[in-house]
Order: sequence, then structure tokens, then C-alpha cells
Amino acid sequence: MHVRDAMATTLAVAHPSTTIKEVAVMMRRQGCGFIPIIRDDRLDGVVTDRDIVLRFCADGGTDASMLTSPIGEIMTRRPVGVQADADIEAAGHLMAEHHVRRLPVLDGTRLVGVLSFGDLEQALQARGSCAEEVTLGVTSES
Repeated sequence: MHVRDAMATTLAVAHPSTTIKEVAVMMRRQGCGFIPIIRDDRLDGVVTDRDIVLRFCADGGTDASMLTSPIGEIMTRRPVGVQADADIEAAGHLMAEHHVRRLPVLDGTRLVGVLSFGDLEQALQARGSCAEEVTLGVTSES
């Protein structure tokens, strides 16, 4: 099974100049905690709800005027991604190795989806292979 068979293809994206508040509102509307950041049709970074809390709020970003800061200031640059034609187990090992629960999925350099831990777990359970080994690696504390 390939990553493309398990990934989510409906996703919200933002530009690095999108404000922190706009991204937070986007997350609430979409019911998600992960937004890919796109510049010139390429993946420039990603931001999670955890990034907003740890890199913005925890660093004193509670002044309402600071919410207009660009998300590019707190996004994760050069995120770990996976190609759409990669094997699903390889994606699981990549998640475990980098301690991430979501991977941007690329076709070359173009973002085509997101593979979440939940997507991975469902796919691996359906496949019945190394699901336990891979999912333990993703969920273990580091």
C-alpha cells in the first residue's frame, strides 16, 4: 500500500504571511491542528496547534496585536515530508524516526495531501503487517 492510498487530500493551507490568528481560526473551522504553509506552490513549512502554543503563547505572545504576526515567524521550516508513492510502512518509520504525527505528502515538490497518525494506523491495521511496531514508534515518548 502506498501513502497516496491512505492520505487525506482535503486540507487547508496558508501562506507564510497569513497571520497567527487567521491560522488559529482556520484550525478551529477545519477541526484540525496542522496547516501546511505554501509559498510559490511549494511546501515552505508547517504549523501545528502545538507550535502556536509553544512558540507564540509560551514566549509571551499574549498581546492581541501580536496575533497579527505572520505565521511564517513560528512555523516549522523544512518539515519532514513523504512522497505519495512511498510505501505506507516507510512513512510510519519516518514518523517514528522524526517523532511527528503528521507528514505532508508530496508529488515531487507539490503538496498533494497529509498523512496523519490516524490514517497510518488505519492503513496498517487493514494491511496487518508491522502495524504494532510502527505505531509504537510514533506514539512513544522521547
